[in-house]
Amino acid sequence: MSNNEAAAFDSLIADYYRVWFRFHPVAAVYASVPGYEGLLAADGDDDMGALANLISNLLVSLKELDYDALDADRQLDLQLIYGTAMVEHRLLLEHDWRHRDPARYLPLHLLQELVVRQPEKLCEALMGVLEKTPNYLRDARGRLGELPGLVSTLWLADALETAEKGVPWLKRLGRDLPQTHECCADKGRLQSLSSQAAEAVDDFKLAMIKDLTPSASGTADCGKELLAWLLRHRDQIDIRVEDALAYARRRLHQTYEELERQGISLQAVKQVKGEQLNGDNRLQAYREEAAGLRSFLQRLEILPDSPQPLAFRITDSCFRQPDCGSYLRTQQGGVFLIPHDQQVGGGESRSAIRMRNLYSGWAGRHYLAWAGGVSAHSLVRQINPSAAFKRGWAHYMSRILEGHGYFTENDRLSLYQRRLALAEQATIDLEFHAGEINSRQALERLKRLSDIPCWAEVSLTAISRRPTDAFMALLGAELIEHLCQRQLEQRPGSTLRSLHEELLAHGAVALPLVVQRACDRETWEQALNEVLS
Repeated sequence: MSNNEAAAFDSLIADYYRVWFRFHPVAAVYASVPGYEGLLAADGDDDMGALANLISNLLVSLKELDYDALDADRQLDLQLIYGTAMVEHRLLLEHDWRHRDPARYLPLHLLQELVVRQPEKLCEALMGVLEKTPNYLRDARGRLGELPGLVSTLWLADALETAEKGVPWLKRLGRDLPQTHECCADKGRLQSLSSQAAEAVDDFKLAMIKDLTPSASGTADCGKELLAWLLRHRDQIDIRVEDALAYARRRLHQTYEELERQGISLQAVKQVKGEQLNGDNRLQAYREEAAGLRSFLQRLEILPDSPQPLAFRITDSCFRQPDCGSYLRTQQGGVFLIPHDQQVGGGESRSAIRMRNLYSGWAGRHYLAWAGGVSAHSLVRQINPSAAFKRGWAHYMSRILEGHGYFTENDRLSLYQRRLALAEQATIDLEFHAGEINSRQALERLKRLSDIPCWAEVSLTAISRRPTDAFMALLGAELIEHLCQRQLEQRPGSTLRSLHEELLAHGAVALPLVVQRACDRETWEQALNEVLS
């Protein structure tokens, strides 16, 4: 490794993100990078030109580096950021969100993340965003009104719902949300700015109804060619869309066959029964189930036990529960974010709590957040997680735990519901973005899977905004399982624990890059071919 080349790469990445975060302040909040908390995403024509130049210059500079002179960790980071920069640059030029996606102008998700994550200067950040909101939304109305026919009908519906639920939440923001009430010395100003922002959001909603609803006819699918591009450059996987579709459809069919073999009806997985826990009893159940899962994992010895503590926090600060993150990494350890009773219909069953623990606790997000060394959590890797791990890992772990008798009968029904949902979402992900089905057809299929209000709409919106994520979660779960089985067969001295440590030593990012780093390219290609066939 060349020290000069390594220093040049580090400097390039630091300089790039220092500017890039001005266009993506929410990403800075996610990565706990200070200095951007009170900003809204720059969205002017000059801003977009500056962002395009920034990305273009990064791509040129990365090409000029001597790749072979970098150490393996920086090589992985370079591959990762080069691919994601390629994708962002193309989307910026060909799919300008400013004329298509009114929901992205709304500051509610950013405000929610600030309140949930509670950065050091929370009150200053909140007031900075709130103060900018009226003018920001006024400019947005003008820009969206220039080409209303381009506005996606799906994203318009999302914007209207977000605004509808966000207005009363904003009015509460400066008055009775504990986090803001306790941190802010100038509560009067915060309340005033919150009220002004709520009024601006309400005006924006009315303008969308009047000016955009009659003309909006844009779609939210990316198209087959771009779908293939995303798989290649963001997910780092060489696979034809046709082959990906064939795999997803086969897995969906197999999931339905498995339900039939088990004698489980679709109605049964939609209505898992169990005593509804709420209040302190519910919080205590979360703690008990987390401790129980940790002990079970320790007995199995399939994962290293994280030394980082896991705390629990009820989130009463989310205006829309599905958008509120389930886990938070802090300097003190992990925080399991639990939705308030009212956000889950008044309470949850023990089975539902066990499922949340699987995804966010010691076997899921908490493990992923701390696995590996410092390089596994470089800024590049924090900004670019992979759905293969973020969602797929929990599905993989559920198979292992099921094989060791961890789950109850009600748990199994919940598991099958989640597996069926993922297989259907992955298939819809590809079919929708390849133009084989429209949003109405996608919604009809999703609504068959859950009776939870708005679940189908939220799922489709997520699919539309992040093409390939659902597919990569499905593929990733099976690839990780298949790869570990093959490695156990070929390396007699290895264990599941050692394989998990090797895999996660490089971060929860693009699975092909991680596997090629942990093993080699031949191992990755063989595993992919075997799973797809």
